[in-house]
Amino acid sequence: MALAKSTPNEQDPSVKALRYREHRIPRRHRVFVNRNLRLSNICAIGFDLDHTLAHYDPVPVEELAFDLTKQKLAQSRNYPREILDLKYDPTFVIRGLVVDKKRGNLLKMDYFNFVSRGHHGIRELRSEERERAYRSSRIRLGHENYSSVDTLFHLPEVYLFLCVVGVLERSGQKRSDYTQVYDDVREMIDEAHRDGSLKSVITANLDHYIRLDTEMRTVLEEFRRGGKKLFLLTNSDWAYADALLRHLLERGRGAPSHRSEIFDLVVVQAKKPSFFAANAPPETVPEAVSLPTAIQIVRGANGSYLEKTLGASGDEILYFGDHTYGDILLSKKALGWRTAMLVPELDREIRVTQDHSRDFDRLSRLSAERHHLEIDKAALGRELRRLTLLEGEADGADPARRKEIAARLQSIPEEIKHIEQRSVEMDPEIEELRVKIDRAYNPYWGSIFREGNESSRFGHQLKDFACLYTSRVSNFLHYPMNYYFQSPIGYMPHDI
Repeated sequence: MALAKSTPNEQDPSVKALRYREHRIPRRHRVFVNRNLRLSNICAIGFDLDHTLAHYDPVPVEELAFDLTKQKLAQSRNYPREILDLKYDPTFVIRGLVVDKKRGNLLKMDYFNFVSRGHHGIRELRSEERERAYRSSRIRLGHENYSSVDTLFHLPEVYLFLCVVGVLERSGQKRSDYTQVYDDVREMIDEAHRDGSLKSVITANLDHYIRLDTEMRTVLEEFRRGGKKLFLLTNSDWAYADALLRHLLERGRGAPSHRSEIFDLVVVQAKKPSFFAANAPPETVPEAVSLPTAIQIVRGANGSYLEKTLGASGDEILYFGDHTYGDILLSKKALGWRTAMLVPELDREIRVTQDHSRDFDRLSRLSAERHHLEIDKAALGRELRRLTLLEGEADGADPARRKEIAARLQSIPEEIKHIEQRSVEMDPEIEELRVKIDRAYNPYWGSIFREGNESSRFGHQLKDFACLYTSRVSNFLHYPMNYYFQSPIGYMPHDI
């Protein structure tokens, strides 16, 4: 039986007041809305674990994965020992990029899948190389040659792949197809996860690898006080999930007697994304049987089982995750759940945008001025052509009129020349500002959400797949539990 929905009260003073006061919430603590969502209609809220409830300190954990994988490549797959000297660059790969496994390239695309920039190995691709490889046909991202960088866990493996491509080519082992290299890196990092070599290092020093959010337990308890059932849905095994939950939820005052008591259901080794459409039965977790809690902890299972257990289904469920495909798209598409995507990169992107607000304003003014100059130049060109025709037809016209036309014909080229000079003066400053802003986000790829004036592929996926997005779950503490999240007005270009 489904949980009863509370009736949204739009006259609630706290809801009405916050509607006008959200500007007081720092932007990095806000929840951003793509699709309207009434929190009062949500009966159950679920969470992924890695990069959702548990925020990894990116540099240490990515360096660890990078180092363990390169060691396995050298030892198990006989790659050159030179790869052991490779150092991890945490800025080189960002989410939303696409790996061309065959060519050994990493690409950034806009919403239309146009390749705007790329690297072969760690060498930047020249524009003519990009055009030769990607302009002749539309890239089909579902093809086996391509792999999307969808999660933060992908970053170290992709950078290692690119570095290995460079090592092989410098040693005279250039290949026409680097797919096997990519597969080897993929298998070795999977093995590092599977055999516990990665997780054992992390759990032995959680303070070093996990960024503790002191408000995490508080927001979960607020959800419960708001009448929501809570569940954890993760691909991690119980031993690892239990260690992270203990670290995240059993610290400080007011901690629950046991970390799992805050959840109504815990599903581990869920095998997402197949979980959302599978029929796999739930299995008991022997290690969890003796826990001092009545909370159900299972492994495997499926979406239908979860909905039946919680008494909520479809759009009564809100699920938090960090993976555009494995968490957000499939839960929405297969089960109709509402979705909230965790984007830790938001903090940095918002900070860069705020720090460079003057540069953005200056760039906007210059771009508008150049646009107006181009319009004026086109208008002058039309006037010049019209007056030239009139001059040829004005032999019998009033002399004063002919003189007026001649004077105007003489002045227009000067005006056009002035416009062209101003445009030439502006172009270097516009380009300098574009480059400055772009590199402030990332020296190689710019903003994760944009590419030029377009949304990036990642930015558009975020808008398409996620009802809400934010940098951390605890940002919901700034909103009442019956809040109505409303999306901004969707302006068309002609409305602006």
